[in-house]
Amino acid sequence: MSRQLAVMVALLAASGLSQAVTKCLSGGEVLYTSASCPAGYMNVTGTMRGHLFTVPNVAKTLRADQAYSRIRTQTAELVRAQRERDKEWNLRSQNLSLNQCLILDYRVRATERAMNETEYWSRADRYREHVDALRAEQYYQGCFG
Repeated sequence: MSRQLAVMVALLAASGLSQAVTKCLSGGEVLYTSASCPAGYMNVTGTMRGHLFTVPNVAKTLRADQAYSRIRTQTAELVRAQRERDKEWNLRSQNLSLNQCLILDYRVRATERAMNETEYWSRADRYREHVDALRAEQYYQGCFG
């Protein structure tokens, strides 16, 4: 059984799952890197014994996750608020357009009534031209449909 365990450990070590680490020294400063040593550092990897394991800083990771969550929540709130403003703006512009169409329709009806009630042909012609201009404005505004 111990022989099988030893073979498995040897295969695991030889499989390349572990990453090479280079120990670099400059004065009293030690630098561990997965690449070659930067300028000003001397490679002293041969003096290392055993394997090097890194343990993540859980508190730092937790703080980073919390900061990310706060930023994401703030961003989501900003997006929601902007969508609400856009929705309100669209509703107001639709109401404005509808009101303009109603005003144009009211003016057309009033002009047609005045045209039918006038006794003079010259005034009726002016009213007719005015109605035509109002109808063109209704078409331009998209009031029909």
